[in-house]
Amino acid sequence: MIVPFLSRRREKRITSYKAISSVRVDIHTHILPGIDDGAPTLASSIKIARSMVEAGFSKVIATPHVMRNYYENTFETIRQAKSELVRELEKQRIPLKVETAAEYFLDTNLVDYVKSDLPLLTMGVSGQRPYMLVETGIKNEPAELERLIQELNRRHTRLILAHPENYIYLQNNFDRAIELFRMGVYFQVNCSSFHSHAESEVMRFVRRLVDYRMVSFVGSNLHHETQVPVLIESAKQPYFQLLTEIGLMNNDFK
Repeated sequence: MIVPFLSRRREKRITSYKAISSVRVDIHTHILPGIDDGAPTLASSIKIARSMVEAGFSKVIATPHVMRNYYENTFETIRQAKSELVRELEKQRIPLKVETAAEYFLDTNLVDYVKSDLPLLTMGVSGQRPYMLVETGIKNEPAELERLIQELNRRHTRLILAHPENYIYLQNNFDRAIELFRMGVYFQVNCSSFHSHAESEVMRFVRRLVDYRMVSFVGSNLHHETQVPVLIESAKQPYFQLLTEIGLMNNDFK
């Protein structure tokens, strides 16, 4: 159990550390300030960080969007945002470790980029094959998906598909989800998808993934501190608890 640091005078004190589950590492969060649709300011980032610590997390992997024509993030923009956040976390003595990767949007440009052997924003354990977090459009499976899998395999990089439960093309074709899983795709589901207020199609798909032992990671996908109560409530749900008992890979990234 981590003992919270004492806050400086006139700063809000972190007074509790009540873990919501056995998950200590969040691999999908939009905590970096001002570079995508997540935390708009440093103050908002700090509020998210405090909430995450109070919920029991010791580390987050910030995954800002990288999306052509919308979020043109680079190694440098992400590095700068991380440095700003880490300095403030240290200043306010908030015990949350921050690493960075990205949430890449799959299009033709992404496949070409991966094929070019340029560096990628990935996550994982030093000395082991890294992981790349990727999202797709909602309605139709991208024609580039299998090409991306092949190019990442060539680069000895593993693909994590972000929140597959939100994709209609998989909701309507679970056999395709099985095929992708057998191709080596890892599935990361959002914690909020276990919430009792989640859409029925989303909840049904997530439960089936759990039943088939096909979920490797969960992610908060937090964009704002007001979403934390949903995260906490979701962690109380039977299927979320079942998933943590079956086993997740989040804590491998400590």
